[in-house]
Amino acid sequence: MTSCTGKTPTNGTASPASTTGAELPNSGAPKVGNPLPAAALDGSPCDSALTAGQLTGYLGQPTAPKASDTELGPTCDWASAAGTAAGILVGYDTKSGQGLSLTYKNAKPKAKRWVDDLEPIQGYPAVGYVDAGTTDNRACVIVVGVADNLAYSVSLSIGDSAVQAGKDACQLGRGVADTVLTNLKARA
Repeated sequence: MTSCTGKTPTNGTASPASTTGAELPNSGAPKVGNPLPAAALDGSPCDSALTAGQLTGYLGQPTAPKASDTELGPTCDWASAAGTAAGILVGYDTKSGQGLSLTYKNAKPKAKRWVDDLEPIQGYPAVGYVDAGTTDNRACVIVVGVADNLAYSVSLSIGDSAVQAGKDACQLGRGVADTVLTNLKARA
């Protein structure tokens, strides 16, 4: 099998560029300067994204985590047990081989709100967006590129009191994404 460059990958499998049809990064996504090893995203986000203490700090008393495996990779969903509509979903994009480029390609054109002026998180490029079908600004997805072909996302839904206080779900989500990155770097 050959990649877009016409060279055969040394491990005999398709390179991420050959599976996406384009070199990475693309679609306007920034390059990741100091990539984390793929092993940082091994396993379930339920086990490695946030500690019990961190979840309590963000959600109060969280519900039991709900793990799932999606077309992009494993996810974990936590909600506030207080019924405030607050919740956090963390996903590891380990299957697309496109990293942050996938978000720029697929989410940016149809986002209700696109936030590409987020400060990098610990030196890693990050964007935020609000889905087009969202009727309020209660939820925001933050995607962080940890390698040109790997990313993770944090979907934050803020609670009622945060909405009433005029808090920005994208800025608060950036803080959660920063905590997740600290935990991922500790595993790398």
